[in-house]
Amino acid sequence: CGINEIRENALYHITPDYSISMLDEWRKSTTNICYLAEATPEKTDYINGLLRMRVVDEIILYTIPFIAGTGKRFFQSALPQEQWRLISQKAYRNGVVRHIYKACV
Repeated sequence: CGINEIRENALYHITPDYSISMLDEWRKSTTNICYLAEATPEKTDYINGLLRMRVVDEIILYTIPFIAGTGKRFFQSALPQEQWRLISQKAYRNGVVRHIYKACV
């Protein structure tokens, strides 16, 4: 559903080992940098830190038609209010839907 292409196009696959302030500096100094932070249950605090520091300019959400029960929420409270614009939406034959949002500047 396009995730392999996204992974291949990312210059950096960031993890909590990358400081959020360093990512903010990269973003300010270079306009064409592309890094990927894949949200997993283990990285929810880090992803929310990226959102709080506003170093995320695009969110790609995959909706998978599967209910796994309860778990961690990716978008936690205390995030700053921010407007996002849906720029792309695609449904795949297997039921997965991909939404791509850009931050409104």
